[in-house]
Amino acid sequence: MFLPIDHSAHASDLPRNCTFSEHDWRILSGFWHPVAFVHEVGKKPLAARLLDVDLVIWKTGAGVSVARDLCPHRGTRLSAGRVDGDQLICPMHGLHFNAAGQCTKIPSNPDQSARVSPRLRLQSLRVEERYGIVWTCLSDTPSWPLPDWPGIRDEALKKVFVPANTWAAAASRHVENFNDVAHFPWVHTATFGGSEDDRIPHYAVHETPSGLTFDLEYDEGGNRFPDDVPGDTRHVVYTYELTFPFSTIIIIRPNDSWYVQYFADTVCPVSAHETRIFQVATDTTGAPDETFLIKESLMINDEDKPLVENQHPEDLPLGIMDEVHIPADRMSVAYRRALVEKFGLGAPLSS
Repeated sequence: MFLPIDHSAHASDLPRNCTFSEHDWRILSGFWHPVAFVHEVGKKPLAARLLDVDLVIWKTGAGVSVARDLCPHRGTRLSAGRVDGDQLICPMHGLHFNAAGQCTKIPSNPDQSARVSPRLRLQSLRVEERYGIVWTCLSDTPSWPLPDWPGIRDEALKKVFVPANTWAAAASRHVENFNDVAHFPWVHTATFGGSEDDRIPHYAVHETPSGLTFDLEYDEGGNRFPDDVPGDTRHVVYTYELTFPFSTIIIIRPNDSWYVQYFADTVCPVSAHETRIFQVATDTTGAPDETFLIKESLMINDEDKPLVENQHPEDLPLGIMDEVHIPADRMSVAYRRALVEKFGLGAPLSS
């Protein structure tokens, strides 16, 4: 019911009821994470959650701002307030905050010319707008760069934004599934999966400055590409480029065509077992069929989602001997090893 009067001496930036181990939370808080599409941030403040931390996102003339969803006056959720011009206004007492998070007005003050305490400021976060996505970092100094997505970064190519969706699964489980290739003919039977008799060829995983990459040849079932090449199946080359910890772009090249599709997937770890999915696509037509791409992407996601949500254990096993691997798992094994060896995630709990 009451905080002790000396609680500030023991205060922690770890969120209350944190679902991550403190060790993993501190590592993950150093990365950039997506929290919203730019087009979702409108005239009202937007609530989001990242690593169990509640956030408020709002737009001003200076761009998009992100802060912890907490008024420093009486702890009110600012996302329940409103935006007036360049000011975020608290719903309880009307305190005004500018794009930098500093309080600029206390409506109840009898002397409106009185100085506002500099302590009345929000816990603002670093923010970047890239690829039509709002990215933020809970740390003052990001430990890893934002993904560099070919095709998606080309301003001349129209972007298609797949409606964001939330999965009841760990972000790492989603990422591993997105980079898994052996499940195609078994899971994606209504979309692009090929024959169950097809074999996954050997592929090599390579390290990049920001993550991992590999190429894979595959015979897709159906013909989903707008290049007027006839056929009931298409031979394609997939190039996967993963940026740690949770962002991947797939570059899809039919081998008999000029056509190239770029499909990027990045996820926000809302909590340890809840993940918000953001996907952006484009192609070399310059003006992809938005209706078709969104419908197809949602169908593919719906094929994956129930399986990933029901994987056990819910947490991704990072011990290489914790699960049995097959040859097609080269990417997932490399991913798990890198999370441990490069960043120290999944360290043993201290006794």
